[in-house]
Parts: sequence; structure tokens; C-alpha cells
Amino acid sequence: MGIRIRAILPLLALATLTGCQLQSVSTTRLIQHQAMIDPSGLKDSSICQDVKVHVAAPQKWEPLTAKKTAIYTDMQWRSPSKMTGVGVAYVHLPLPIPASTVAWLAEKEYTKRSDDGKLLSLWTDALGRPWFEAENNRFHVRGYIVTRGFEAWIIYCGYRLEQPPSAAELGVAGRSLETIVPTPFAQDVPQRPLASGAVPAGSGQF
Repeated sequence: MGIRIRAILPLLALATLTGCQLQSVSTTRLIQHQAMIDPSGLKDSSICQDVKVHVAAPQKWEPLTAKKTAIYTDMQWRSPSKMTGVGVAYVHLPLPIPASTVAWLAEKEYTKRSDDGKLLSLWTDALGRPWFEAENNRFHVRGYIVTRGFEAWIIYCGYRLEQPPSAAELGVAGRSLETIVPTPFAQDVPQRPLASGAVPAGSGQF
């Protein structure tokens, strides 16, 4: 699909500059939430070491090669149609720097390839995760941000705008997104959700 982190970084910048602070969330609540996600169409949860997360990736979706730079590592799973994707950008911070500085770094990286990206919405869910929704002339993306000490994760999914999105692909992408838990929050999570259930209102499900 090619929704790479260059499409997400300006959103992180806009989110932080408009008051959506990067903050940690309760580990217990995050694990409880992950356990309640509907597992339909998802693999068992496994660890992706490149971006330090537990993730139940969509079945039959292609894991792309992780893109690594001095600022971040970006990992993505792409649908068979190549129109939809789920991704995680792991950012290792040299210091527990304030959100405004993270935003500046994001903007500097993004301006290497300027685009028409625009922020559509910002909100915080019941778990305290700051969410964003945005698009540029190629992609529509939705995701959230969590931090812990010197580390930050931008967890997102989205689709190409070349044609109408697939509701089935967006559904499984949204469920996979909600299963992602950074490994520093928990070394172990259930391989399969403990109970099936709808993603709570206010989350990032498409």
C-alpha cells in the first residue's frame, strides 16, 4: 500500500502543536482493552521486535520490510489488494523531551517531501490515548500515539484514495490496530483476545 510514516509525521506535529499531548496510558487498561477485541480475521498475537510491539496482524496480509532511519522505525502490514494498511512507527527519543520538540522533529522529517496533508480530527479516547485522523492527496489515515519514557509509538491504519475503500479491509485493519500493545507496557499478552466484542465507541475503528 505504501502508507509510510512520512504521511503520519505531520499529523503527530499538528496533534502536539494543537494541544493533543503525548502521554502514557494505564498498562492495565490497555491490556484489558486488547483482550476484548474481536479476533475475526486476525492472526495470533506475536511480537514485532523492529517496533517493539505485540500485534495480531490481519490474516494473509503482507508484512513489509521495516523502514529504519535515525529518527524512527516504521513497520507496516499491507492488504492483498495493496489498498489498505496497518502500521507502527517506533520513535526512540534521546531524552524524554516535550511534545513540542517531538513535533518539530516530525515537521523537519516531513518537509523533505512536502505534501498537501491536512488534519481532519483530534480526540482522546477513554483510555487516554490521543487519536488523529488526516489525509493527503494519496492516503487517508487514522491512529493514536502512546509514549513511555524515552520511547514513543505512532500506531495507525489507513487506505489509498485512488478508489473507494474496502469496508472488509478497513474492519480488519481497525481490529488489528486495537490489538497493538508496546512491549515495554507488557512483556506478555494473550495470544488471542480473551473475549470477543465490539471496539468501544470513541476508538479508532473505521
